[in-house]
Amino acid sequence: MKITDNATYLRLAQHTLNSKIAPELTSGDGQAAAAMLAQVLDELLKRETGSSALLADQVAAGECLVDRLADFAAGKEVAVTLPEISPSQGTGFTTLAAQHDALTARIAALADSMAGYREHLPAVAQDALSALLLDVALWDQHYPLTQRDMAVPEGVPVAVPAGAPLSRDLLEAFLRSAHPDGAAVSVLAMQPIPGGFGKQTFRIRIREANGAERALIVRKSDPVPMVRKGAFLIDHEFHLLRDLYSTGILPLAEPLWLAKDFPGVDADFYVMQELPGTVPSSFMGAANAAIPEGIILQLAEHMARLHRMDMSCLSGFLDRFESPAVATDTIESCYRRQIAEWKHYYRQAGHLPSPFVTYLLDWLDRNVPSDQRRPVLVHGDLNIHNVLAEDGHITGILDWECAMIGAPEQDLAYVRPILSQHIEWDRFVAHYRASGGLPVNAATMNFTMAFSAMRLCIVFNKGVRNLQDRAHQDIRYAVIDLSLTPEFMKQAMACTTG
Repeated sequence: MKITDNATYLRLAQHTLNSKIAPELTSGDGQAAAAMLAQVLDELLKRETGSSALLADQVAAGECLVDRLADFAAGKEVAVTLPEISPSQGTGFTTLAAQHDALTARIAALADSMAGYREHLPAVAQDALSALLLDVALWDQHYPLTQRDMAVPEGVPVAVPAGAPLSRDLLEAFLRSAHPDGAAVSVLAMQPIPGGFGKQTFRIRIREANGAERALIVRKSDPVPMVRKGAFLIDHEFHLLRDLYSTGILPLAEPLWLAKDFPGVDADFYVMQELPGTVPSSFMGAANAAIPEGIILQLAEHMARLHRMDMSCLSGFLDRFESPAVATDTIESCYRRQIAEWKHYYRQAGHLPSPFVTYLLDWLDRNVPSDQRRPVLVHGDLNIHNVLAEDGHITGILDWECAMIGAPEQDLAYVRPILSQHIEWDRFVAHYRASGGLPVNAATMNFTMAFSAMRLCIVFNKGVRNLQDRAHQDIRYAVIDLSLTPEFMKQAMACTTG
Protein backbone atom coordinates (compact mmCIF):
# COMPACT_ATOMS: atom_id res chain seq x y z
CA MET A 1 0.00 0.00 0.00
CA LYS A 2 1.26 3.48 -0.83
CA ILE A 3 3.15 5.12 2.03
CA THR A 4 1.80 8.47 3.18
CA ASP A 5 4.43 11.15 2.57
CA ASN A 6 5.88 13.35 5.28
CA ALA A 7 4.35 16.52 3.88
CA THR A 8 0.84 15.09 4.33
CA TYR A 9 1.53 14.30 7.97
CA LEU A 10 3.11 17.67 8.59
CA ARG A 11 0.13 19.51 7.09
CA LEU A 12 -2.15 17.34 9.21
CA ALA A 13 -0.14 18.16 12.34
CA GLN A 14 -0.25 21.87 11.49
CA HIS A 15 -4.00 21.81 11.01
CA THR A 16 -4.59 19.87 14.22
CA LEU A 17 -2.37 22.19 16.23
CA ASN A 18 -4.00 25.32 14.86
CA SER A 19 -7.62 24.16 14.86
CA LYS A 20 -7.84 21.75 17.79
CA ILE A 21 -4.98 22.26 20.24
CA ALA A 22 -4.02 25.94 20.25
CA PRO A 23 -7.61 27.21 20.75
CA GLU A 24 -7.86 25.09 23.92
CA LEU A 25 -4.69 26.51 25.51
CA THR A 26 -5.36 29.19 28.08
CA SER A 27 -1.95 29.93 29.62
CA GLY A 28 0.49 32.33 28.06
CA ASP A 29 3.24 29.72 28.17
CA GLY A 30 1.03 27.21 26.40
CA GLN A 31 0.06 29.65 23.68
CA ALA A 32 3.68 30.70 23.16
CA ALA A 33 4.78 27.06 22.95
CA ALA A 34 2.04 26.35 20.40
CA ALA A 35 3.21 29.28 18.27
CA MET A 36 6.81 28.05 18.37
CA LEU A 37 5.71 24.51 17.56
CA ALA A 38 3.76 25.86 14.59
CA GLN A 39 6.95 27.55 13.38
CA VAL A 40 8.89 24.29 13.68
CA LEU A 41 6.19 22.44 11.72
CA ASP A 42 6.32 25.12 9.03
CA GLU A 43 10.08 24.64 8.79
CA LEU A 44 9.80 20.87 8.50
CA LEU A 45 7.15 21.19 5.81
CA LYS A 46 9.37 23.55 3.83
CA ARG A 47 12.24 21.08 4.15
CA GLU A 48 10.02 18.32 2.79
CA THR A 49 8.65 20.28 -0.15
CA GLY A 50 10.94 23.11 -1.27
CA SER A 51 14.19 23.32 0.65
CA SER A 52 16.12 20.61 -1.16
CA ALA A 53 16.36 22.67 -4.35
CA LEU A 54 17.49 25.70 -2.37
CA LEU A 55 20.02 23.64 -0.44
CA ALA A 56 21.34 21.98 -3.61
CA ASP A 57 22.01 25.44 -5.06
CA GLN A 58 23.65 26.44 -1.78
CA VAL A 59 25.94 23.39 -1.91
CA ALA A 60 26.90 24.11 -5.53
CA ALA A 61 27.70 27.74 -4.65
CA GLY A 62 29.68 26.55 -1.63
CA GLU A 63 31.80 24.23 -3.73
CA CYS A 64 32.68 27.14 -6.05
CA LEU A 65 33.49 29.24 -3.01
CA VAL A 66 35.82 26.56 -1.66
CA ASP A 67 37.69 26.55 -4.98
CA ARG A 68 38.03 30.34 -4.94
CA LEU A 69 39.26 30.36 -1.36
CA ALA A 70 41.69 27.51 -2.00
CA ASP A 71 43.08 29.26 -5.10
CA PHE A 72 43.52 32.49 -3.13
CA ALA A 73 45.26 30.66 -0.29
CA ALA A 74 47.55 28.80 -2.67
CA GLY A 75 48.47 32.00 -4.49
CA LYS A 76 49.43 33.67 -1.21
CA GLU A 77 51.08 30.53 0.18
CA VAL A 78 48.71 30.39 3.14
CA ALA A 79 48.94 27.02 4.85
CA VAL A 80 45.49 25.60 5.59
CA THR A 81 44.43 22.29 7.14
CA LEU A 82 41.03 21.40 5.77
CA PRO A 83 38.51 19.05 7.41
CA GLU A 84 37.95 15.76 5.60
CA ILE A 85 34.68 15.34 3.69
CA SER A 86 33.09 11.92 3.72
CA PRO A 87 31.68 11.04 0.30
CA SER A 88 27.88 11.11 0.22
CA GLN A 89 25.30 10.41 -2.43
CA GLY A 90 21.71 11.39 -2.88
CA THR A 91 19.66 14.54 -3.24
CA GLY A 92 17.41 14.33 -0.19
CA PHE A 93 17.41 17.07 2.40
CA THR A 94 19.37 15.08 4.99
CA THR A 95 22.13 14.21 2.48
CA LEU A 96 22.32 17.78 1.21
CA ALA A 97 22.44 19.11 4.77
CA ALA A 98 25.40 16.83 5.52
CA GLN A 99 27.18 18.12 2.39
CA HIS A 100 26.42 21.68 3.43
CA ASP A 101 27.82 21.05 6.92
CA ALA A 102 31.06 19.70 5.47
CA LEU A 103 31.38 22.63 3.05
CA THR A 104 30.73 25.09 5.87
CA ALA A 105 33.55 23.55 7.89
CA ARG A 106 35.99 23.79 4.93
CA ILE A 107 34.96 27.35 4.06
CA ALA A 108 35.27 28.41 7.72
CA ALA A 109 38.73 26.85 7.97
CA LEU A 110 39.92 28.60 4.79
CA ALA A 111 38.38 31.93 5.77
CA ASP A 112 39.80 31.79 9.31
CA SER A 113 43.29 30.99 8.05
CA MET A 114 43.29 33.78 5.49
CA ALA A 115 41.76 36.35 7.87
CA GLY A 116 44.56 35.49 10.29
CA TYR A 117 47.14 35.95 7.51
CA ARG A 118 45.76 39.37 6.46
CA GLU A 119 48.62 41.43 7.99
CA HIS A 120 51.11 39.65 5.77
CA LEU A 121 49.32 40.63 2.59
CA PRO A 122 49.85 43.76 0.48
CA ALA A 123 47.04 46.30 0.36
CA VAL A 124 45.64 45.12 -2.98
CA ALA A 125 45.50 41.51 -1.79
CA GLN A 126 43.84 42.62 1.45
CA ASP A 127 41.11 44.33 -0.58
CA ALA A 128 40.65 41.15 -2.58
CA LEU A 129 40.51 39.16 0.66
CA SER A 130 37.88 41.51 2.09
CA ALA A 131 35.72 41.01 -1.00
CA LEU A 132 36.19 37.27 -0.76
CA LEU A 133 35.26 37.20 2.94
CA LEU A 134 32.15 39.25 2.15
CA ASP A 135 31.17 36.59 -0.38
CA VAL A 136 31.76 33.98 2.33
CA ALA A 137 29.46 35.84 4.71
CA LEU A 138 26.78 36.30 2.05
CA TRP A 139 26.95 32.57 1.26
CA ASP A 140 26.57 31.65 4.92
CA GLN A 141 23.63 34.01 5.30
CA HIS A 142 21.86 33.03 2.10
CA TYR A 143 20.34 29.69 3.10
CA PRO A 144 18.90 30.52 6.56
CA LEU A 145 17.56 33.90 5.42
CA THR A 146 16.01 32.54 2.22
CA GLN A 147 14.65 29.51 4.05
CA ARG A 148 13.07 31.69 6.73
CA ASP A 149 11.35 33.91 4.18
CA MET A 150 10.22 31.03 1.97
CA ALA A 151 6.44 30.69 1.88
CA VAL A 152 5.03 27.49 3.33
CA PRO A 153 3.74 25.57 0.31
CA GLU A 154 0.02 24.93 0.31
CA GLY A 155 0.04 21.66 -1.56
CA VAL A 156 -3.14 20.17 -3.00
CA PRO A 157 -6.17 22.05 -1.64
CA VAL A 158 -8.29 20.17 0.87
CA ALA A 159 -11.57 19.06 -0.64
CA VAL A 160 -14.59 21.02 0.52
CA PRO A 161 -17.58 18.74 1.05
CA ALA A 162 -21.10 19.79 0.24
CA GLY A 163 -22.73 21.13 3.36
CA ALA A 164 -21.18 22.17 6.64
CA PRO A 165 -20.01 20.37 9.78
CA LEU A 166 -22.79 19.76 12.27
CA SER A 167 -23.30 22.84 14.45
CA ARG A 168 -25.67 23.68 17.28
CA ASP A 169 -27.83 25.71 14.92
CA LEU A 170 -28.07 22.94 12.32
CA LEU A 171 -28.73 20.34 15.00
CA GLU A 172 -31.43 22.49 16.54
CA ALA A 173 -33.05 22.94 13.14
CA PHE A 174 -33.12 19.17 12.66
CA LEU A 175 -34.50 18.47 16.15
CA ARG A 176 -37.28 20.98 15.60
CA SER A 177 -38.24 18.99 12.51
CA ALA A 178 -38.03 15.57 14.19
CA HIS A 179 -38.76 15.99 17.91
CA PRO A 180 -42.42 15.82 18.96
CA ASP A 181 -42.06 19.21 20.67
CA GLY A 182 -41.13 20.85 17.38
CA ALA A 183 -40.06 24.49 17.60
CA ALA A 184 -40.14 24.40 21.40
CA VAL A 185 -36.91 22.33 21.45
CA SER A 186 -33.60 24.13 21.91
CA VAL A 187 -30.01 22.87 21.98
CA LEU A 188 -28.22 24.09 25.10
CA ALA A 189 -24.82 22.45 24.59
CA MET A 190 -22.95 20.34 22.06
CA GLN A 191 -19.55 18.82 22.77
CA PRO A 192 -17.55 16.39 20.61
CA ILE A 193 -16.57 13.11 22.28
CA PRO A 194 -12.97 12.13 21.40
CA GLY A 195 -12.07 8.64 20.25
CA GLY A 196 -13.65 6.43 17.67
CA PHE A 197 -12.42 6.12 14.11
CA GLY A 198 -15.47 5.29 12.04
CA LYS A 199 -17.87 8.03 13.09
CA GLN A 200 -18.05 11.41 14.84
CA THR A 201 -19.81 11.46 18.21
CA PHE A 202 -21.22 14.39 20.18
CA ARG A 203 -22.78 14.75 23.62
CA ILE A 204 -25.64 17.24 23.55
CA ARG A 205 -28.05 18.74 26.04
CA ILE A 206 -31.47 19.96 24.95
CA ARG A 207 -34.40 21.71 26.59
CA GLU A 208 -37.86 20.39 25.77
CA ALA A 209 -41.24 22.13 25.75
CA ASN A 210 -41.93 21.43 29.43
CA GLY A 211 -38.64 23.08 30.41
CA ALA A 212 -36.91 19.79 31.26
CA GLU A 213 -33.32 19.29 30.12
CA ARG A 214 -32.30 16.05 28.47
CA ALA A 215 -28.87 14.56 27.65
CA LEU A 216 -28.54 12.86 24.27
CA ILE A 217 -25.86 11.51 21.94
CA VAL A 218 -25.37 12.30 18.26
CA ARG A 219 -23.59 9.78 16.03
CA LYS A 220 -22.55 11.18 12.67
CA SER A 221 -20.84 9.95 9.55
CA ASP A 222 -17.67 11.65 8.35
CA PRO A 223 -18.29 13.80 5.27
CA VAL A 224 -15.84 11.55 3.38
CA PRO A 225 -16.39 8.14 4.99
CA MET A 226 -13.96 5.25 4.79
CA VAL A 227 -16.63 2.82 3.64
CA ARG A 228 -20.06 3.02 2.04
CA LYS A 229 -21.32 -0.48 2.66
CA GLY A 230 -23.56 -2.37 5.06
CA ALA A 231 -23.98 -1.17 8.64
CA PHE A 232 -21.04 1.17 8.11
CA LEU A 233 -23.66 3.44 6.53
CA ILE A 234 -25.29 5.55 9.23
CA ASP A 235 -28.89 4.83 8.17
CA HIS A 236 -28.21 1.09 8.12
CA GLU A 237 -26.80 1.26 11.62
CA PHE A 238 -29.75 3.33 12.83
CA HIS A 239 -32.37 0.88 11.58
CA LEU A 240 -30.42 -2.12 12.88
CA LEU A 241 -30.22 -0.52 16.33
CA ARG A 242 -33.91 0.31 16.27
CA ASP A 243 -34.80 -3.35 15.68
CA LEU A 244 -32.27 -4.53 18.25
CA TYR A 245 -33.40 -2.04 20.88
CA SER A 246 -36.99 -3.24 20.57
CA THR A 247 -35.93 -6.76 21.65
CA GLY A 248 -34.69 -5.55 25.03
CA ILE A 249 -32.06 -8.30 25.16
CA LEU A 250 -29.02 -6.00 25.27
CA PRO A 251 -28.13 -2.73 27.01
CA LEU A 252 -28.48 -0.32 24.10
CA ALA A 253 -29.09 3.37 23.67
CA GLU A 254 -32.49 3.93 22.08
CA PRO A 255 -32.08 5.40 18.58
CA LEU A 256 -34.50 8.30 18.32
CA TRP A 257 -34.29 10.33 15.10
CA LEU A 258 -32.39 9.82 11.85
CA ALA A 259 -31.15 12.79 9.82
CA LYS A 260 -30.59 11.53 6.29
CA ASP A 261 -29.65 14.14 3.71
CA PHE A 262 -30.65 16.92 6.10
CA PRO A 263 -30.18 20.26 4.32
CA GLY A 264 -26.97 22.11 5.12
CA VAL A 265 -25.16 19.26 6.94
CA ASP A 266 -22.18 17.55 5.31
CA ALA A 267 -23.15 13.98 6.29
CA ASP A 268 -25.95 11.88 7.78
CA PHE A 269 -26.38 11.47 11.54
CA TYR A 270 -28.81 10.20 14.14
CA VAL A 271 -29.73 11.12 17.70
CA MET A 272 -30.02 8.55 20.48
CA GLN A 273 -30.43 8.36 24.23
CA GLU A 274 -27.41 8.81 26.46
CA LEU A 275 -26.38 5.85 28.64
CA PRO A 276 -24.50 6.00 31.94
CA GLY A 277 -20.96 4.71 32.30
CA THR A 278 -17.54 5.10 30.72
CA VAL A 279 -15.47 3.05 28.27
CA PRO A 280 -13.05 0.80 30.22
CA SER A 281 -10.24 1.18 27.68
CA SER A 282 -9.34 2.27 24.16
CA PHE A 283 -8.64 -0.42 21.57
CA MET A 284 -4.88 0.19 21.41
CA GLY A 285 -4.61 0.50 25.20
CA ALA A 286 -6.72 -2.51 26.10
CA ALA A 287 -3.86 -4.99 26.34
CA ASN A 288 -2.30 -3.09 29.25
CA ALA A 289 -5.46 -1.67 30.85
CA ALA A 290 -6.83 -2.84 34.21
CA ILE A 291 -10.13 -4.40 33.14
CA PRO A 292 -12.26 -5.99 35.89
CA GLU A 293 -12.88 -9.67 35.27
CA GLY A 294 -16.58 -9.16 35.94
CA ILE A 295 -16.81 -6.84 32.94
CA ILE A 296 -15.10 -9.41 30.72
CA LEU A 297 -17.49 -12.15 31.83
CA GLN A 298 -20.49 -9.87 31.26
CA LEU A 299 -19.16 -9.29 27.75
CA ALA A 300 -19.37 -13.05 27.19
CA GLU A 301 -22.96 -13.05 28.50
CA HIS A 302 -24.07 -10.25 26.17
CA MET A 303 -22.34 -11.92 23.24
CA ALA A 304 -24.25 -15.13 24.01
CA ARG A 305 -27.59 -13.23 24.10
CA LEU A 306 -26.82 -11.61 20.78
CA HIS A 307 -25.93 -14.86 19.04
CA ARG A 308 -28.98 -16.79 20.22
CA MET A 309 -31.39 -14.03 19.24
CA ASP A 310 -34.16 -15.06 16.85
CA MET A 311 -33.30 -13.40 13.53
CA SER A 312 -36.97 -12.68 12.89
CA CYS A 313 -36.54 -9.83 15.41
CA LEU A 314 -34.57 -8.04 12.69
CA SER A 315 -37.14 -8.51 9.94
CA GLY A 316 -37.52 -4.77 9.37
CA PHE A 317 -33.78 -4.26 8.97
CA LEU A 318 -33.23 -7.43 6.94
CA ASP A 319 -36.06 -6.68 4.53
CA ARG A 320 -34.81 -3.12 4.02
CA PHE A 321 -31.06 -3.62 3.70
CA GLU A 322 -29.93 -7.23 3.44
CA SER A 323 -29.77 -9.59 0.50
CA PRO A 324 -32.77 -11.93 0.12
CA ALA A 325 -30.19 -14.75 0.30
CA VAL A 326 -30.02 -14.20 4.05
CA ALA A 327 -33.29 -16.09 4.42
CA THR A 328 -31.71 -19.33 3.21
CA ASP A 329 -28.00 -18.77 3.82
CA THR A 330 -25.78 -21.23 5.62
CA ILE A 331 -22.63 -19.89 7.25
CA GLU A 332 -20.66 -21.22 4.30
CA SER A 333 -22.84 -19.59 1.63
CA CYS A 334 -23.04 -16.39 3.68
CA TYR A 335 -19.26 -15.96 3.73
CA ARG A 336 -18.79 -16.96 0.10
CA ARG A 337 -21.29 -14.29 -0.92
CA GLN A 338 -19.76 -11.63 1.31
CA ILE A 339 -16.20 -12.35 0.21
CA ALA A 340 -17.32 -11.86 -3.41
CA GLU A 341 -19.06 -8.61 -2.44
CA TRP A 342 -16.02 -7.26 -0.60
CA LYS A 343 -13.73 -8.26 -3.46
CA HIS A 344 -15.91 -6.32 -5.89
CA TYR A 345 -16.18 -3.38 -3.52
CA TYR A 346 -12.39 -3.22 -3.04
CA ARG A 347 -11.79 -3.21 -6.78
CA GLN A 348 -14.50 -0.68 -7.65
CA ALA A 349 -14.49 1.88 -4.82
CA GLY A 350 -11.18 3.67 -5.36
CA HIS A 351 -8.87 1.97 -2.86
CA LEU A 352 -5.08 2.04 -2.81
CA PRO A 353 -3.47 -0.99 -4.45
CA SER A 354 -2.56 -3.46 -1.70
CA PRO A 355 -0.83 -6.79 -2.27
CA PHE A 356 -1.77 -7.66 1.31
CA VAL A 357 -5.50 -7.27 0.64
CA THR A 358 -5.14 -9.32 -2.54
CA TYR A 359 -3.45 -12.09 -0.57
CA LEU A 360 -6.07 -11.98 2.16
CA LEU A 361 -9.05 -12.12 -0.20
CA ASP A 362 -7.45 -15.02 -2.05
CA TRP A 363 -6.77 -16.88 1.21
CA LEU A 364 -10.34 -16.36 2.39
CA ASP A 365 -11.69 -17.59 -0.95
CA ARG A 366 -9.74 -20.82 -0.54
CA ASN A 367 -10.52 -21.39 3.12
CA VAL A 368 -14.26 -20.84 3.58
CA PRO A 369 -15.32 -23.43 6.18
CA SER A 370 -17.82 -26.08 5.17
CA ASP A 371 -20.40 -24.99 7.74
CA GLN A 372 -24.10 -25.66 7.21
CA ARG A 373 -25.31 -23.91 10.36
CA ARG A 374 -27.58 -20.90 10.03
CA PRO A 375 -25.74 -17.59 10.42
CA VAL A 376 -26.48 -15.14 13.24
CA LEU A 377 -26.09 -11.41 13.83
CA VAL A 378 -22.57 -10.58 14.95
CA HIS A 379 -21.49 -7.21 16.32
CA GLY A 380 -18.14 -7.35 14.52
CA ASP A 381 -16.32 -5.09 16.98
CA LEU A 382 -17.62 -6.29 20.35
CA ASN A 383 -14.48 -5.55 22.29
CA ILE A 384 -13.76 -3.76 25.54
CA HIS A 385 -13.46 -0.36 23.81
CA ASN A 386 -17.07 -0.56 22.63
CA VAL A 387 -18.87 -1.00 25.94
CA LEU A 388 -19.86 1.40 28.71
CA ALA A 389 -19.50 0.27 32.30
CA GLU A 390 -20.47 1.72 35.67
CA ASP A 391 -20.12 0.23 39.18
CA GLY A 392 -18.86 -3.05 37.76
CA HIS A 393 -21.70 -3.52 35.26
CA ILE A 394 -21.88 -3.08 31.50
CA THR A 395 -24.42 -0.34 30.85
CA GLY A 396 -24.21 -0.10 27.09
CA ILE A 397 -22.89 -1.72 23.93
CA LEU A 398 -21.73 0.83 21.37
CA ASP A 399 -20.73 1.25 17.72
CA TRP A 400 -22.60 -1.30 15.62
CA GLU A 401 -21.12 -0.22 12.29
CA CYS A 402 -19.22 -3.50 11.84
CA ALA A 403 -22.33 -5.62 12.46
CA MET A 404 -23.13 -8.28 9.88
CA ILE A 405 -24.72 -11.67 9.41
CA GLY A 406 -22.13 -14.38 9.98
CA ALA A 407 -20.73 -17.04 12.29
CA PRO A 408 -20.78 -16.62 16.08
CA GLU A 409 -17.06 -17.43 16.06
CA GLN A 410 -16.41 -14.09 14.36
CA ASP A 411 -17.17 -12.11 17.52
CA LEU A 412 -15.22 -14.60 19.63
CA ALA A 413 -12.18 -14.62 17.35
CA TYR A 414 -12.15 -10.82 17.22
CA VAL A 415 -11.94 -10.37 21.00
CA ARG A 416 -9.53 -13.24 21.65
CA PRO A 417 -6.23 -11.36 21.01
CA ILE A 418 -7.05 -8.77 23.68
CA LEU A 419 -9.22 -10.62 26.18
CA SER A 420 -6.90 -13.64 26.34
CA GLN A 421 -4.36 -11.26 27.91
CA HIS A 422 -6.79 -10.64 30.78
CA ILE A 423 -8.56 -13.96 31.28
CA GLU A 424 -7.89 -17.59 30.40
CA TRP A 425 -9.46 -17.96 26.98
CA ASP A 426 -11.07 -21.34 27.67
CA ARG A 427 -12.74 -19.79 30.70
CA PHE A 428 -14.19 -16.97 28.64
CA VAL A 429 -15.57 -19.42 26.06
CA ALA A 430 -16.96 -21.67 28.81
CA HIS A 431 -18.78 -18.68 30.33
CA TYR A 432 -20.12 -17.74 26.90
CA ARG A 433 -21.49 -21.26 26.48
CA ALA A 434 -22.91 -21.40 30.02
CA SER A 435 -24.70 -18.11 29.30
CA GLY A 436 -26.51 -19.62 26.34
CA GLY A 437 -23.90 -19.04 23.65
CA LEU A 438 -23.87 -21.27 20.60
CA PRO A 439 -21.49 -24.24 20.24
CA VAL A 440 -18.07 -23.01 19.15
CA ASN A 441 -16.40 -24.46 16.08
CA ALA A 442 -12.75 -23.92 16.89
CA ALA A 443 -11.77 -24.70 13.30
CA THR A 444 -13.67 -21.57 12.17
CA MET A 445 -11.86 -19.15 14.48
CA ASN A 446 -8.88 -18.37 12.22
CA PHE A 447 -11.09 -17.91 9.17
CA THR A 448 -13.50 -15.53 10.88
CA MET A 449 -10.66 -13.48 12.40
CA ALA A 450 -9.05 -13.22 8.97
CA PHE A 451 -12.40 -12.14 7.52
CA SER A 452 -12.76 -9.42 10.18
CA ALA A 453 -9.22 -8.24 9.48
CA MET A 454 -9.89 -8.22 5.73
CA ARG A 455 -12.89 -5.94 6.13
CA LEU A 456 -10.96 -3.54 8.34
CA CYS A 457 -7.89 -3.54 6.08
CA ILE A 458 -10.12 -2.55 3.15
CA VAL A 459 -11.93 0.07 5.23
CA PHE A 460 -8.68 1.52 6.58
CA ASN A 461 -7.13 1.41 3.12
CA LYS A 462 -9.80 3.80 1.88
CA GLY A 463 -9.31 5.97 4.95
CA VAL A 464 -5.61 6.30 4.13
CA ARG A 465 -6.44 7.01 0.48
CA ASN A 466 -8.74 9.83 1.59
CA LEU A 467 -5.95 11.19 3.78
CA GLN A 468 -3.40 11.09 0.97
CA ASP A 469 -5.85 12.69 -1.45
CA ARG A 470 -6.43 15.51 1.06
CA ALA A 471 -10.13 14.75 1.19
CA HIS A 472 -10.02 15.97 4.80
CA GLN A 473 -7.60 17.06 7.55
CA ASP A 474 -8.59 14.64 10.30
CA ILE A 475 -5.76 13.44 12.55
CA ARG A 476 -7.69 10.25 13.38
CA TYR A 477 -6.78 8.90 9.96
CA ALA A 478 -3.08 9.21 10.72
CA VAL A 479 -3.64 6.83 13.66
CA ILE A 480 -5.47 4.47 11.31
CA ASP A 481 -2.51 4.58 8.94
CA LEU A 482 0.22 4.28 11.56
CA SER A 483 -1.33 2.00 14.19
CA LEU A 484 -4.56 0.25 13.28
CA THR A 485 -3.71 -0.91 9.75
CA PRO A 486 -0.46 -2.65 10.74
CA GLU A 487 -2.16 -4.19 13.80
CA PHE A 488 -4.88 -5.87 11.74
CA MET A 489 -2.37 -6.91 9.09
CA LYS A 490 -0.43 -8.60 11.88
CA GLN A 491 -3.53 -10.34 13.22
CA ALA A 492 -4.57 -11.49 9.74
CA MET A 493 -1.14 -12.91 9.02
CA ALA A 494 -1.13 -14.79 12.31
CA CYS A 495 -4.46 -16.41 11.36
CA THR A 496 -3.54 -17.30 7.79
CA THR A 497 -0.03 -18.66 8.34
CA GLY A 498 -0.24 -20.18 11.81
